[in-house]
Amino acid sequence: MKHFITNIQNQTFYLLPDKVMYWEEQRALILSDLHIGKASHFRKAGVPVSSHIHINEFFVLDAIIAEYDPKQILFVGDLFHSDFNQEWDLFFTWSHNYEEIEMILIKGNHDILPDKLYRNSRLTVVDDLVIQNIEFTHERKVETEWYNISGHVHPAVSMIGQGKQSLKLPCFFFRPDHAFLPAFGQFTGMAKIRPTKKDNIFVIAENKIIHVS
Repeated sequence: MKHFITNIQNQTFYLLPDKVMYWEEQRALILSDLHIGKASHFRKAGVPVSSHIHINEFFVLDAIIAEYDPKQILFVGDLFHSDFNQEWDLFFTWSHNYEEIEMILIKGNHDILPDKLYRNSRLTVVDDLVIQNIEFTHERKVETEWYNISGHVHPAVSMIGQGKQSLKLPCFFFRPDHAFLPAFGQFTGMAKIRPTKKDNIFVIAENKIIHVS
């Protein structure tokens, strides 16, 4: 299906095949691990990677914003990748196309740009964020009284075909007390997870959400 609706703490979330969640009650888009600037990071190391990777990601966000009309975007960490580079300017320009949308960055381990850049942007930067008994952190917070939603892991599962071929696919990964978001960025890796019977896994494949457990 094009999206899947799930309930967390009596709140309604749409899981989108673009690796984004939409929170209905808060009118918020939630995504993690864009790693904007990773292309430049590789170019500096001599690997020819085009910045069009990130431009395409902004086009995807434009389409989602047009469809859902959010009032808020929560970036759950690793919005940027390491040091300052030209992709910051891409994000800065893109964000000012949406002056009416509040943009919050829950800071991740790769978000190490100078504080001055963040202050001059449209971002509100926090270490964690609690809304309606749901706590957002970049890395999983084990000891918390809230339901925890995090990124960082880049979760994926292996799907086995009829010919026993295996394909690793990104997923939304829900446990009774926390959830991991898939990495939104195209130029990121994936980490295979081992779900238990208590877990809910929503795989993203061919522009569809598939509930596999």
